[in-house]
Amino acid sequence: MIEKMLERAGLTGNESKVYIALLKRGMCTAGTLVKESGLHRSRVYESLEMLSQKGLVGHVVKDFKKHFQAAKPEVLLDFLEERKKVLEETGREIEHALPQLRDMQNTKKEEIDGAVFKGKEGLKAIHSDMLKQGKDVWVLGAKGLIFTELKYFITGFERDRVKKGMKWRSLYDNADNFNRINKPLFEKRMMPKGYESPGVVNIYADRVAIVLWKERYPTGFLIKNAQIADAFRKWFNMIWEISKDRP
Repeated sequence: MIEKMLERAGLTGNESKVYIALLKRGMCTAGTLVKESGLHRSRVYESLEMLSQKGLVGHVVKDFKKHFQAAKPEVLLDFLEERKKVLEETGREIEHALPQLRDMQNTKKEEIDGAVFKGKEGLKAIHSDMLKQGKDVWVLGAKGLIFTELKYFITGFERDRVKKGMKWRSLYDNADNFNRINKPLFEKRMMPKGYESPGVVNIYADRVAIVLWKERYPTGFLIKNAQIADAFRKWFNMIWEISKDRP
């Protein structure tokens, strides 16, 4: 209970142990405090230094050895009063610096979040996230496999997508399913020859989902970062302009 009270007053756990040990033992050496407190020697010396700076511990030299002594418990009230003044002053400084701190927050670089999704269930999770974000979806390297491999799931997905008014624009790199797939709010073009790959890039909201189809067992890599998503949209637009609206 006493240790917790001292910690609330502003001492660390180790400082509290050392101060209480000093109160119990009276004037003693650091070696005695190591035994009394159960702390490592380096932690005891570190705590003594900090307690000394706070005015809660003093020392004298006897027989060429430092002997430490705790200040009277009443000094804790002086320590608290001083700490209160420091906190009040710091509060005023922070209030004055708030505009600068807000500017720092606004210029903070956006972090990049990533996740890996395995199998068809993982692909369903990515498409469910598309619906959750509710933004248009652009697909680079489309193959139409999702319409055949997840035909029951995609029926509900398409219904919800159209209901939300989400546009879908696909750049195909494979002509097999190009003519078969026509959906509401759906645009498609055929990429120039030579750009075929097993990968599909889905761009939506502030996310890019790169899906690798291998033996019809997909693996998805979802990246969440607005700058990366915007970069992929620029590349998509560049390829869209040079692509055909038929195979």
